[in-house]
Amino acid sequence: MKLIITGSEGNIGRKLRPAFPDAVGIDIAPGADIVADLSAIDYDAPEVKAAFEAADGLLHLATCANPDAPDAVHFQAVIDAARLLDACRTYRIARVVLPSSDWADPKPLMARINTYGHSKRVLEAMAAMYGQSSGRAVALRFGWVPHSPQALEGAPDWLLANYWDTGRLIAEVRASLG
Repeated sequence: MKLIITGSEGNIGRKLRPAFPDAVGIDIAPGADIVADLSAIDYDAPEVKAAFEAADGLLHLATCANPDAPDAVHFQAVIDAARLLDACRTYRIARVVLPSSDWADPKPLMARINTYGHSKRVLEAMAAMYGQSSGRAVALRFGWVPHSPQALEGAPDWLLANYWDTGRLIAEVRASLG
């Protein structure tokens, strides 16, 4: 499968790149194959268009993972995802995975739902909408993928219960891509 990974240089993207070595990475950070901000990306730019025309799958990771980030950040994530899905529809990308999390339906020990959680609910609805009209789409509720193993030390039990190591992360993404 020819895959595009948005957010390829983030925590999860870097962990997944070795499992998908032929993927085209799009990120605002240096090191990506295409350095671009999803809020301003030109989906008709030659390099971007070529990547989308060649892709049959897209893994969208370019959203903020901080539930406490300002509301504007989460609103922008929804806008960026809508533009991205429109490009996927235009270029007929058959499989799309959008990011969600347990914050879309918080467990009893988690904080109550916030703007971050609602943005994940919206992405889940967008995946369902894309799946109805344009291809296979899944909103994957990612588990906790810490930046380093040291983060496991002292983490609360409710967070540890949702810990995904790299092996599980790769397996869940592969399954979501179908």
